[in-house]
Amino acid sequence: MFSRIVMAAAAALLLGTAAHAAPLQATPGIFNGSGYGSSYTGPGGSSSPSNAALGWVVDGGNGAFDAFGFYNSGTAGLTQTRQVELLSGNVFRFFDSFANTSSQVITTTLNFFGNLGSDGDELVHTHQNGLIVSCEDDWTGHCGSDPVLALVSGNNGLGIASISPDRYNVSFSVSIAPGEVLSLLNFAFLASDENGPTFEDVALAQSTGLALLDAPRLEGLTAEQLATLANYTLAGEVPEPSGMALVLAGLAALGWRARRKV
Repeated sequence: MFSRIVMAAAAALLLGTAAHAAPLQATPGIFNGSGYGSSYTGPGGSSSPSNAALGWVVDGGNGAFDAFGFYNSGTAGLTQTRQVELLSGNVFRFFDSFANTSSQVITTTLNFFGNLGSDGDELVHTHQNGLIVSCEDDWTGHCGSDPVLALVSGNNGLGIASISPDRYNVSFSVSIAPGEVLSLLNFAFLASDENGPTFEDVALAQSTGLALLDAPRLEGLTAEQLATLANYTLAGEVPEPSGMALVLAGLAALGWRARRKV
């Protein structure tokens, strides 16, 4: 009798293990000009003769992307450099810098684009304040086989994100002075089990996306790069000189009022 109980318990354990597949591991599908890897650092634009965008991500894991993470308009007259990486935890990071080497101010709308792997409609779970959480719609109101995506475009309102069947766009309207460099930071997080996404993966994508809004992953970026970042307001950021002057003036006024009350 005891042996049968042990065998039944072991069988139940095995069934439980099989029911919960291992988490999906994102694949290094970043195009570097000659192949695909886990990072790309270099100029923007595309590679000849394939016309593939440098630094875009293909697949990413379980067909998440057809071709994701590049600027398809608005870059004319600007010199673009890219730092694209697959970070730990299934997070793709896109850090793009745009330099104005001309003698005139360049006002433009830079458009960050992604061709999603759903090849159909998107089931959007969250769309607010720089975060979109979406998955492939299986036409029954549930996620299909592609991973759940958390797409993060910044926390200060500069980026205007939109999602439609199979397409993701973020528009950044900017003015860049002569000699100035402006940088933009975008993230894409993938959540899924190996056999497809679960309800828990939607919640994971939402919580991870919110975390990237509040505390973007900046490891490997220099202070010089972060000083040019336009679409994030970072915690502990030093105020601009004009802002600092206002702060000092306010403190002085408070001190004067305190002295009058003494």
